Amino acid sequence: MKEFVNDIQNLIVKHWGKLIIVFVIVGLIINHNDVVKGFNDGYNSVRK
Repeated sequence: MKEFVNDIQNLIVKHWGKLIIVFVIVGLIINHNDVVKGFNDGYNSVRK
């Protein structure tokens, strides 16, 4: 088990830059849907 944890830590240390990039991209995609939904709600409320 200890070796497994060490392997995970080594992977994170080696690839933390890629992990951050992936999290940023995923965050933008998730937020993009909310932004579009909010924009559409605002647009529809103005039109009514």
